[in-house]
Amino acid sequence: MKKRFKIKNIRARMTLGFSVIIGLFILFAIYNFFSIYKTNEATREIINYQMELLIVDQELVSNMAQREGYLRGFLLYGDTGMRDRFKDSIEETIALENRLLELNDTEATRVLIDKKIVWGTLTDEVFETYDNGNEEEANRIMNSEVIPLSEEIMTEFQEATNNREDLIQAGGKRIIENGNTTFFISLIVGGLILIFGIASAVLTSRSITKPIKSLMDRMNLVAKGDLSGELLEVRSADEVAQLTVATNEMVLNNRDLLSKISTVSETVSSEGEELTSAANEVKAGSDQIAVTMQELATGSETQANSASDLAAIMVNFTEKVSEANERGQTIHEYSTKVLEMTNEGRSLMEGSQKQMGSIDQLVKDAVQNVRGLDEQSQEISKLVSVIQEIADQTNLLALNAAIEAARAGEHGKGFAVVADEVRKLAEQVSVSVTDITGIVTAIQNEASKIAGSLRGGYEEVEQGTKQIQTTGTMLNEIGESVTKMVQDITAVSGNLYEIVENTQEMNSSIEEIASVSEEAAAGVEEIAASTEQTSSSMDEVAATSVQLSKAAEELEGLVKQFKL
Repeated sequence: MKKRFKIKNIRARMTLGFSVIIGLFILFAIYNFFSIYKTNEATREIINYQMELLIVDQELVSNMAQREGYLRGFLLYGDTGMRDRFKDSIEETIALENRLLELNDTEATRVLIDKKIVWGTLTDEVFETYDNGNEEEANRIMNSEVIPLSEEIMTEFQEATNNREDLIQAGGKRIIENGNTTFFISLIVGGLILIFGIASAVLTSRSITKPIKSLMDRMNLVAKGDLSGELLEVRSADEVAQLTVATNEMVLNNRDLLSKISTVSETVSSEGEELTSAANEVKAGSDQIAVTMQELATGSETQANSASDLAAIMVNFTEKVSEANERGQTIHEYSTKVLEMTNEGRSLMEGSQKQMGSIDQLVKDAVQNVRGLDEQSQEISKLVSVIQEIADQTNLLALNAAIEAARAGEHGKGFAVVADEVRKLAEQVSVSVTDITGIVTAIQNEASKIAGSLRGGYEEVEQGTKQIQTTGTMLNEIGESVTKMVQDITAVSGNLYEIVENTQEMNSSIEEIASVSEEAAAGVEEIAASTEQTSSSMDEVAATSVQLSKAAEELEGLVKQFKL
C-alpha cells in the first residue's frame, strides 16, 4: 500500500499553499496580458491599416466624382476654371493612388489603377477633341466612354469600401468576443483563486491550531499532576507532530518514574514501622537489663544466680539488635535507590525544559514565516496597483481616441466604436483589479489571523514551560527530602552497629561476673553504664525511625499529587 504524501514542516505546507495561489495569479496575469496584447494588435490593424484603406478608397471615389463634375462643367459651359481645377486635382489623384498601392499592393488594386489611367487618357482625348472645335465628338466620348468607365471604377471602389467596412466590423466583433472570453475566463480563474485561497487558509490554520490545542490541554493536565490520559495521536510529520511525540515520551517517563517512587516510598514506610517496633523492643530489653543491674547491685549472690538468666536475655537482645541493624541496611539501600530515581527524574525534567525551549523557538519561526507571507501579499498589492494604473491609462487613451473620432465626423464613427470598446475593456480590467485587490486583502487578513493563533500558541507554550519548571522544583524538593532521609538512615545504622558492639561487651561482662564474683561490683557498674548508653541509643533509633516514617509519608503524599 502506498504511503500518503506528508509535508514535513509547517513552513513547507504554508509555502506550498500560497505558491499555488501565486502561480494561479501569475498565469491569470499572463493570460490577461496576451489577451490585451492580442486585442491591441487587432485594434491597431483596424486603425492603422483597414481604416486608412477605407479612407483612401472613399477619397479616390470622391476625387473621381469631383473630376468628372469638373469635366462635365467644362463641356457644358466652356468654363476654363473648371478645366484648371480638373488639372490641379491630378496631383491629388496620383498621391492617393500611390498611397493605395503602398497600403494594398494587390492584383485587384492594380487593375483599378490601370482603369483609372485609361479613364485619364479618355479625359485627355475629350479635352483634345474639344480644343480642335469638335464639341459634339467630345460630348460623345464623354457620354459613351468616360462616364460609363468612371461609374464602373467608382462602383468597384465602392465595393472595395464596403468590403473594407465589413472587415472592420468583423474585426470589431472579434475584439468584442475576445473581450467577453477574457472576462469570463478572468471571472472563473478569479473564483478559483478565491476558493483555493480560502480552502488553503482554512486547512492550514486547522492543521496547525487543532494539534496545538490538544497538546495544550495535555500539558495543562500534566501541570495539574494528571498523567493518566491516553497518549496523543500523531497524524503528521511536522514540528507540531515532533512536539507531540516529545510530550508523549515525557508523560511515559514521568509516569514510570513516579510509579517507582511510589513503590519505594511504600517500602520505606513499611521498613520504618518495623524499625520502630524493633527499637521499642530493644528499649524494653534495655529497661529489663537496668532492673537486673539493680538486683545485682543488692548482692553478689543474687548477681551470680541471675548471671545465667542475664546471659540468655543478652543473647536474645543481640539477635534483635542484629536484626534491626540488617533492616536498617536494607532501608539504606532502598533510600539510595529512591535518591537515584529522584536524580533521574530531575534530569528528565531538565530535558523537558530544553524540549519546551525548542518548541518555543519553532512557534517563533512560524510567526516569522506568517509575517513574511504578509509582506509578500503587500508586494502583490503593489503589482495590482500598477495594473490599475495601466487600466486607467488605457481608459484615458480610449477617451482621447473617442475625442479624435468625434473630430473626424462621419469618417471617424467606426473608430469611435473601437475606442468605446477599448474604454469598456479598460473598465473591465479595472473591475478585475478591484476583485484581485479584495482577494489579496482577504489573504492578508487570514495571514493576520494565523499569526494571532500562533502567538496564542506561543503564550500557551510559555505557560507549559513554567509549569514544567514548577514540576522540576517539586522533584528537587523530593530529592532533598530523600537525601536527608538517607543521612538519617545512615545515622541509625551507625547507632545499631554501636549497639551490637555494646552488647558484645555486655556478654563479656556477664561471663566475668559468673567466673569472678570479686569483680561483680565493677561489672555491675560497667553493665549499668552500658545499659544507659544502650537506652540512649535506642531512644535515638526510635526518634530516627519516626523521622524516617514521616519522610516516607511526605514522599508518598508528593507522589499522590500525580494521577497515574
